[in-house]
Amino acid sequence: MDPTSAIRTRMVGTPVSPGFLLVGAILMETAIAMVILSRLLPYKANRWVNTIVAAVNIFAVVTGGHGLYYVFFAAVEVLSMLLIVWLAWKRLEAEPVS
Repeated sequence: MDPTSAIRTRMVGTPVSPGFLLVGAILMETAIAMVILSRLLPYKANRWVNTIVAAVNIFAVVTGGHGLYYVFFAAVEVLSMLLIVWLAWKRLEAEPVS
């Protein structure tokens, strides 16, 4: 809806390559993938994957927009991702079930 949006500027009159759309789709799908992967991955791998995915998403959010509305959404997303990383690193390793 923002007429000065970087995405709107990129899409109006400029063909969007399939590669650009694929990168955007992968970035969007990492959030749902992490819900599943956090349940399936071993403890140590989960910490690292959460940290890497959060870092990539934080970079995308911080460099992705402008305007007061975007600052609000970006702040909520970045704080949420930092909390996820903190929880991943502070979570106690589960005791093996015997």
